[in-house]
Amino acid sequence: MDRNARIATLALFVAMAVALHWMESFIPRPAPFLRFGLANILTLCALYTFGGLWAIVVVIGRVVIGSALTGSIFSPIFAFSLGGGLSAALTMWAMPRSLFSPIGVSVAGAAAHMSAQLAIALFFVAHISLTHIMPMFLLVSVVTGVLNGYCAMLIIDVMKERQRHFSSP
Repeated sequence: MDRNARIATLALFVAMAVALHWMESFIPRPAPFLRFGLANILTLCALYTFGGLWAIVVVIGRVVIGSALTGSIFSPIFAFSLGGGLSAALTMWAMPRSLFSPIGVSVAGAAAHMSAQLAIALFFVAHISLTHIMPMFLLVSVVTGVLNGYCAMLIIDVMKERQRHFSSP
C-alpha cells in the first residue's frame, strides 16, 4: 500500500473509531467504564494492517478527538479512556499474532483495557474494594473481546481480499 493510501486508511480508521466511541456513549451501561469497546475494532484493524505503532496512533487520535467532541478532554474519563486504550494497544502489539487469531489478540487487549481502567479507578478513588469487581469485569472483557475480535477479523479479511483484487493484473 502506498503512502497516500496508508494515510487515508488510517484517517478512516480514526474517524470510524471516533464515531463508534461516540455512538457507544448512548448505550446504557451498568458501570461508568463498562463498555463494549467497539472502537477497539479499528485499533485491531490498524494493528493487523499497519503494525503496532499505527494502532497506538489510532487509539490516541480516537481518544483525543472523541474526548474533545464530548467535552471530556483532560477529565478523569479522558484518563480512563486513554489509559485503557493505550494498555490494550500495547498488549495487542505484544501478542504473537502468529500464535493468536484477531479474536485471541482482542481478548488480551480487552482484559488489559479493563485492568488498566480499574488501576486508574484505584488511583482516583483509592478504595481497595474496587478489586472485588475485577473478576466480573474481566469476564465482560472476554465476551466483548471475542465479539470485537470477530468483527475485526471480518474487516481484515475483506481488506485483504480487496487488496488482492485491486493489485492483481
